[in-house]
Amino acid sequence: MHKAERLVVGLVLAAVAGCGGGRAGGSAGAEVPEGASSPETAVENFLSAAKEAYETRRAGDFPAADRAYARMAAVFGTEHGSIRRSFPGEEVRSRMIVLSTCLRPVQYTIISRPDPDAWRNEATTVTVDLDRPEAGTSSLPFSVVLGRDDRWFIERIDLTDFAC
Repeated sequence: MHKAERLVVGLVLAAVAGCGGGRAGGSAGAEVPEGASSPETAVENFLSAAKEAYETRRAGDFPAADRAYARMAAVFGTEHGSIRRSFPGEEVRSRMIVLSTCLRPVQYTIISRPDPDAWRNEATTVTVDLDRPEAGTSSLPFSVVLGRDDRWFIERIDLTDFAC
């Protein structure tokens, strides 16, 4: 990834991470439950949906890709809840497209152990080995926070050393 591309991805992710409160998100995926029951489940749900979104979009199945973007957005947010609560639906969709295209997950393995202090601290980091045939394996840390209704949300993905 070129320096300019890295900057654009960084700006998109910074904007995604700062989704505290505000406008309600669009209706796409409104039926998808917000958050996950554990930090690891939030990351697994996100990466599973990112993989599906990338594959179905490449195959031209845009409705299936949109459903996967909605699942990604359902677990991406802050302690206030999903990003869908803070941004219009089309903006959320655009951000999820960028993330799924950047990550292109084929396989992933959670390599960090569950954090016994996560519930008390209301935050933790889940590290994943992400495997992509054209790029090899990269370790990727996800910052996950406890939010609304005791549900976990990915607040930030550290792409500092990651090539999109």
